[in-house]
Amino acid sequence: MSSNKFKSALKYFLPSSYQLKLSVTNIFTRTLFIFLVYVSYFLILSQIPEPMSYRLELALLLTCAFALILYLPIIERLTRYIRTRFLSEYLTEDAESYRQAIKRFNFDALIKNVFPDMVKITGSHSGTMAVLTHNGTFAFHSYFRGRQKKLSPTKDITVKTSFQSFLLSKRNGASVAETYSHENINNDFMELHANYIYPFIFREKLFGFIAVSNIPNTDAAHSLSLLAGQSALTIHNHILSYHISENKKYQKEAAYAVRVQNLLETGTIPELLGWEITAFKRTSRNLIEFFQVEDGSWFFVILNTGKSYQHIGIILSYILGVVYSQSRLRILKGFSDIKSLIQSTFQKLDWKENYEMIIGKIGYSELYIVQEGKQFRITRNSEEVVASMGWKNMINMDKGPILIQQRGEPILKFSFEVPEVK
Repeated sequence: MSSNKFKSALKYFLPSSYQLKLSVTNIFTRTLFIFLVYVSYFLILSQIPEPMSYRLELALLLTCAFALILYLPIIERLTRYIRTRFLSEYLTEDAESYRQAIKRFNFDALIKNVFPDMVKITGSHSGTMAVLTHNGTFAFHSYFRGRQKKLSPTKDITVKTSFQSFLLSKRNGASVAETYSHENINNDFMELHANYIYPFIFREKLFGFIAVSNIPNTDAAHSLSLLAGQSALTIHNHILSYHISENKKYQKEAAYAVRVQNLLETGTIPELLGWEITAFKRTSRNLIEFFQVEDGSWFFVILNTGKSYQHIGIILSYILGVVYSQSRLRILKGFSDIKSLIQSTFQKLDWKENYEMIIGKIGYSELYIVQEGKQFRITRNSEEVVASMGWKNMINMDKGPILIQQRGEPILKFSFEVPEVK
């Protein structure tokens, strides 16, 4: 027992292997820097004629210039190379160095530093790492004998659902020996050229995995488990930060969409003899447009998407802009032309969601309305429903004003009074 205490006390006072290697690296590079400066000084001094004034000062000045401009950057790059090649804070037993490394454990560090270290832990000469991306697919990175690269997204490597389920059930890693009875899983191992795979799991979700060519021993597997857990958390945070930044971008796009919507929508209600048309406050899901067709008749269209997407204002404005432009070209002639144009435009935009619309024609003292969708109600005196879905309804205006509502909210109101003859 006393010997164990003595060893622990000795470890406390003596530097760890990592600290020792780091100190040796620093001493080597700094000694090399001093040696280069020293040799350069005497070489420069030997080239300056002795009778020249301020010979020593000039040699010192030139040496300083060489040291700062040439030698110092070279030594810094050499130091980084040696540390990357022979040292790793993620593989050290020094607790303080490991804690500092974990603080800097971000997504870039995972790709550039931790991934090669994981391959080195297992004693493998090659490895492949899969990282979950924000769109739900996996990006692959390879490491082979000191060389690292990102695999082309066109490379035929996929992570099938069955393979993901298998990895979720193998939280502590799986070797190829465990897959002989599962032909499909064994093929996945062969495709990755892997003898051992360790998954990155966080909150029961697979965020990636590392596939290596060698089966690690117990100590290496333990180190791999620590880095794999941190890797899963890092990928999770990276995806989360992406969605947060995208949400901010969509908020800006939503503001631009409202501006475009306001610009594209004419907002002009025609002044027709005897008619009084009132438009109420609209939402980003609803758009209204009035226009004339070839014979001079006035039509109006109300579009509703049912859902409030950030970019819906631009889409609806585009569709109503198409309808309006076609009407100005005198191409539209009636209900069927307008309805077909709207439907074909939605198809061109690959719109998968439901949408509803009202197409109306303003006559002398009547409205002709085609209603598509259950969210609209066309009423008189707040109770009497005067239009049915799917039919061309003719509504006489001699019994009072007509109100068009969407989910109980008023959109348009039509009133008609026979004009006085002067």
